[in-house]
Amino acid sequence: MFCIARWLKVSMPRSVLAALSVPVMIACIAAASPACAHVHHSPDGTSVSWYPIDCCHDGDCHPVLRLRAWSDGLLMTTEDGATLFVNPSKARRPSRDNRWHVCYGAGEDPAILCVFEPPNS
Repeated sequence: MFCIARWLKVSMPRSVLAALSVPVMIACIAAASPACAHVHHSPDGTSVSWYPIDCCHDGDCHPVLRLRAWSDGLLMTTEDGATLFVNPSKARRPSRDNRWHVCYGAGEDPAILCVFEPPNS
């Protein structure tokens, strides 16, 4: 019986340390993670690194090369050649480099995640 009680006293602090180590490791990883989702590298050699992680992740944000007004929205063609329709009700965020940017999901009918517009657009 004495051996069991002694084992419980010794193992209790170890189990507490083991239980605390996972949240501490997660907090360290989160603190070391970058605040931006990804860096987009344009064909001209410039890069965009300010995309926020809350709407852009896994490389789904792209600078817009061409913008055309459509009857009920905008057609945006990205630098990599994708053309997307953005309706006027889609919320827009301010662009940090005075260019249009669009973030969208994958698939045949990609969902528009975020739109960044230059000031005074």
